[in-house]
Amino acid sequence: MLAYRTAKFACRNCTAVALGAVVVIATIGGLVGTLIQARTARAQRDFAFRQLARAEATNDFNQFLLSDAAPAGKPFTVNDLLERAERILNRQHARNDANRVELLTSIGMQYSIQEQDAHARRVLEDAYQLSRGLIEPSVQAYAACSLASALVRDGELTRAEAWVQEGLRELPDTPQFALTRLECLRRGGEVAEERGDLRGGILRLEAAQRELKKAPFQSDWAEMLTAMDLADAYRSAGQHYKAIELFNRANAPISSLGREETQSAAVLLNNWALSLERLGQPLEAERLYRREINIYRAGQTEETVPPMALINYAKTLRLLGRLKEAADYAGRAYTKAPQAGDQFAIYQSLSARSLIYLDQGDFTRASAVLEELEPMLRRKFSPDNGWFGALALSQARLALGKGQAEQALKLADQGVANFEAALKTSRQGGDFLPIALLRRANIELGAGRAAPAAADASRAVTLQQAGAPPGGLSLYLGEAYWILSRALQAQGKMAEAQLALRSSLAHLEATVGPNHPETIAARRSAESYAHNSH
Repeated sequence: MLAYRTAKFACRNCTAVALGAVVVIATIGGLVGTLIQARTARAQRDFAFRQLARAEATNDFNQFLLSDAAPAGKPFTVNDLLERAERILNRQHARNDANRVELLTSIGMQYSIQEQDAHARRVLEDAYQLSRGLIEPSVQAYAACSLASALVRDGELTRAEAWVQEGLRELPDTPQFALTRLECLRRGGEVAEERGDLRGGILRLEAAQRELKKAPFQSDWAEMLTAMDLADAYRSAGQHYKAIELFNRANAPISSLGREETQSAAVLLNNWALSLERLGQPLEAERLYRREINIYRAGQTEETVPPMALINYAKTLRLLGRLKEAADYAGRAYTKAPQAGDQFAIYQSLSARSLIYLDQGDFTRASAVLEELEPMLRRKFSPDNGWFGALALSQARLALGKGQAEQALKLADQGVANFEAALKTSRQGGDFLPIALLRRANIELGAGRAAPAAADASRAVTLQQAGAPPGGLSLYLGEAYWILSRALQAQGKMAEAQLALRSSLAHLEATVGPNHPETIAARRSAESYAHNSH
């Protein structure tokens, strides 16, 4: 009975006890909430103070560098300024200073923009090592992701990916770190693209755009840079029409922000032109490359122009049939690339020069350049890399020029097979496969194999037209129809040859102009048809 009475008593007081418990829980909850809010507020306040201190340190450093440390009235280059900045940092900041790490990282990235790859890597590795002793997530992540960008230039893609992932892990998923996450995702997109993960690169850059919307304040400049990167990711994935649309859209804020003569404007023009060139529109690409080079020159000498800008311009001049100019620009790039420590530009300049010499019929110089290029590629890349497809096709042209038709056909088959295999395994090289087919078709036609040449040219037409807007004009379609016309004529299919010839002329005249050697040859062939038909 005692137990029962106690139970009844407890029941009579249960409401009061429950209400008291609720009050206590609410009080504790409110206190915890207040403490969490206070802690959050303190964290945000401390973060804001750190950012303000860092901004003030950066401003003081820049003012000292530009106004006090620079020799009064004496001209200096960007690289002079960067070297001076390094020396000043070594004297003014402690090695465990977060501001020093962030400034070093910024200097390293500026070296990278200037294509001073050896200097960039040295400074960024130093910044990364120093950042390990800090407890600043944004500084650590910025240093790691920036170093990843430098490693990409040296082909160390596995390490680069690891550094990007490390940088992203460092960062809390909160708005105050959104801009640093955006920067890491931009670098991660670059790494993914170089590793062949083109879809992954696009996804990272789309994520970067979302991070921009989370940031506590909006940056027009960061938004424009992210849009440029996404456009370039589409370009790398072979989606050139979409890339051109985005490049065109990103060009507007550059003008509105007054940045038409900046490095970023030059990069946009370069990548925009690359897409135009790959779509077979070299006249448009040449105008953009010329604007890019003029930005780098800025009224000064050729020394201010990066090697890759010269190489890309040389490639487009070659497509336009301006071979002497093309050889000059590619030669200058070849001289400058080792000075800049740019290994990638060395490969590209040698490849460009080999094609120019082959077009000129200078087989001696073409042979020397290819002999220099091949061992470099074999030391650096695996045998299935697209470089070896392009190399085999150039060697095939050289063999045909020397009268070795069977060897030329064998090498041409190897070159096309390389790109077809890459397309199956990694879905890379799809936009280059039609060009590879055209190169093989030219060799087949030169070797008297009209039927295979016609088949390759027809396939190139189909691939070029896939995904292109109706009525889209392209140099490569013009070349494909020109080869197809000659191959059909060799087989006695005159009516079909004439149709292909008319299509060829329409594309060639619009994309390379009436005075291009191929346009002139196609026009003469059309005139011959017209004369013979009468």
